[in-house]
Amino acid sequence: MSFRKKVQNIRPSVRAILILWREEFSFRILTLCAIATLILSFLLQISRGDFLIVVLTIGAMLAIEALNTAIEEICDHVTPEQHAQIGKIKDIGSGAAFLMWCAALVVGLIIFAPYILRLV
Repeated sequence: MSFRKKVQNIRPSVRAILILWREEFSFRILTLCAIATLILSFLLQISRGDFLIVVLTIGAMLAIEALNTAIEEICDHVTPEQHAQIGKIKDIGSGAAFLMWCAALVVGLIIFAPYILRLV
C-alpha cells in the first residue's frame, strides 16, 4: 500500500475528530483540559513513566468520549423520539465516560500531587 493511500485512510478519522471538536462541547472541554495537563506535565518536568501514563489516560478519556458520542448519535438516528431502552443505552454510555473521567482524576492526583507538593 502506498503512502498516499495510507494517508487517505486516515482522513475519516481526522474528519471525525473535527466533527467532535465542532459539535461536542464536552469533547472541546476535555481536549482543552488535556492540553493544560500536557503543559503542566512539561512545566513540572514529570518523569517519562508518569508522562506515558498521562498520555495514555488522556487518549483513553478522549476515545471513550468519542465512543459515547457515537452511541448517542446512532441512538438518535434509530429513534429520534423518547424511548426507555434508548435512554438506558445512552445513560450507560454516559456512565462509561464518567467512570473514565473519575479514573483520570485519580491518576492525575496520584501523579501530579507529589510534584506540586514539592513546590510548596
